[in-house]
Amino acid sequence: MEKAEQEITVPTADLKWEDMHPGSPVQFSVLWGDAEKGPFGMLLKQPGGGFEAGTHTHATDYHAVLVQGTWIHTVEGDDSAPKELTPGSYVFQPAWQFHNEKFLGPEDCIIYIHQLGKSDFIEKPSHDSGPRGA
Repeated sequence: MEKAEQEITVPTADLKWEDMHPGSPVQFSVLWGDAEKGPFGMLLKQPGGGFEAGTHTHATDYHAVLVQGTWIHTVEGDDSAPKELTPGSYVFQPAWQFHNEKFLGPEDCIIYIHQLGKSDFIEKPSHDSGPRGA
């Protein structure tokens, strides 16, 4: 007889938050799966007050639902007016599409993310238009 999967319940107070990078104000808590291999689900906590993630992309698609705070998600090449997303709002972000995140309001923003591959953050390369070499 196969062993059935067990139910998992984690109260908010018991979530294990980790820094995204050493010294980063961004934290995450993996809820299921393996963030180093994917797929996985996590809560991502970003500081409010106008914090911006910077233009970046990911190697795999993700689905996101805002749990707390106010979030502005913009996509490179989309010139429409940015929308202020409130709790319950959903974003599907395709792989390799550059985008930026801005977090408004006084409280931290918390987003549930279901990413189909491993966790990554690929910054947009800066284009130095100055002279190269000597």
